[in-house]
Amino acid sequence: MPIDAGGVSTQRARKQLVYGEANSRLPEIRHHSRDFSPTDTHGIPARRSNKGPIGHAASGKLHAFGIPDTKGARMTRRLAVPASPAFEAIARGAQFRDLIAIVVNASHDVIFQALHEVTLRDMKLAWFLGELRYLPSRLAGHMPAVDSNRPFLTTLIEGGTLVLRDEAPREVITGSAAQLHRVHQEPRRFATREAFDSFDDPRHQKLFMSVRVAPTGRPGEHWLVLEHATRALSPVAERKFARYWRVIKPLGAFVTWQLLRAVRRRAERATAGPPRFRLAWRSVRVTTHERTRTLPGDERIPAALDTLTHGVTIRRPPRDVWPWLVQMGAGSRAGWYSYDWLDNGRQPSATRILPELQHPSIGTVFAAAPGITEGFTLLAIEPGRMLMLGWPASDGTPEVTWTFVLDEVAPGVTRLLVRVRGGESYRFHGLPLPLTRFAIRIVHFIMQRKQLLGIARRAETTMPYPSAFRIPEGEDGRGERSVA
Repeated sequence: MPIDAGGVSTQRARKQLVYGEANSRLPEIRHHSRDFSPTDTHGIPARRSNKGPIGHAASGKLHAFGIPDTKGARMTRRLAVPASPAFEAIARGAQFRDLIAIVVNASHDVIFQALHEVTLRDMKLAWFLGELRYLPSRLAGHMPAVDSNRPFLTTLIEGGTLVLRDEAPREVITGSAAQLHRVHQEPRRFATREAFDSFDDPRHQKLFMSVRVAPTGRPGEHWLVLEHATRALSPVAERKFARYWRVIKPLGAFVTWQLLRAVRRRAERATAGPPRFRLAWRSVRVTTHERTRTLPGDERIPAALDTLTHGVTIRRPPRDVWPWLVQMGAGSRAGWYSYDWLDNGRQPSATRILPELQHPSIGTVFAAAPGITEGFTLLAIEPGRMLMLGWPASDGTPEVTWTFVLDEVAPGVTRLLVRVRGGESYRFHGLPLPLTRFAIRIVHFIMQRKQLLGIARRAETTMPYPSAFRIPEGEDGRGERSVA
């Protein structure tokens, strides 16, 4: 149970600097650690002590690192960091516990999305400390090297951690078993929850972890909590882990804090969205390689009148960009995300994902403007990766192709390339060939740039919330490619 001390001593303030970023962030950090005797299995209500910031209760003790809010009585008081009944039930009997919580100015779904995406490179110091800890195991061949660019929690699951309870975006509880006190921990793998629950090798310890998000009582704020508990499976394993715990406890708290900070940075950056001036001046130019590489659709018009390629880098994985592409189109569709007064009958383009438009089939018409039946026809689709549209000529062959390609250039970062190609017979509003080439380059650049920035803004500020510990179905982008 959290303790909210009324005063801060100099000695306590020094302790808080270990866990706080700066004085302005200290009120937003809570660190609770509990060392329970084997008979204490449910947590103990702590009472205030006149001996400083540590409150003693029965056989357990609870440390709270935090200072009172200094912003005045005008601000709503934050709620205490809540306990998790589900975690208490699962981790019952754990002798060693720790809890770290920080305040994040973002919604729970955005926080869990950030948790899903955070990588070891987002917390370089914690990564370095982890590499030092597991260096002997790596040198001995007991543990493979990890890819620091992969999502941290994906790496954790692949290392043997099992999801015990998944209520994302509110809470996820995991469990693992290993000889945690040893240099080579030899983690065990379990195919099912039942196998994990029944495991009782007395040489091992079980580690339970709860990652949860809870309201602070202030608008737009949430607690991001990481609580872990270790249960030794025998008195001998408990004694061995107790010695290890004295050393690893402060280091583990620091690594946990680094992880939560990294999640907070991602979540708050996503909530704020890209500054408007930065988005306005974001480049849509492509590299020489991007301009000359072969893209799907090039074969549809072998001898093109002209080829124009543009691109934008979006700070989201392809799965978050794809829904905005498949719902494009005027009229009953989501709009073109460009200048709506020109191509969408002054109707604003959608700012949310429309589920009913997420599964177009070959031949689907993406209306060019409201009130007309003509438009771009869907020629080919590779879900999550490529969308090819075409404007048909009188003989049914495509006179113009318009291809959208998604490349994940880094974890959580997508490069959206768009290429348009016109056939030799194409004329822009009946203009002669020289004027067609001149006009189309200007007009297309203006409209295409606006569209790319519109897609980037929507993808970066509207986020789903898949489980942080489970790869959502279809996330890997695999799918059957359909071609007309």
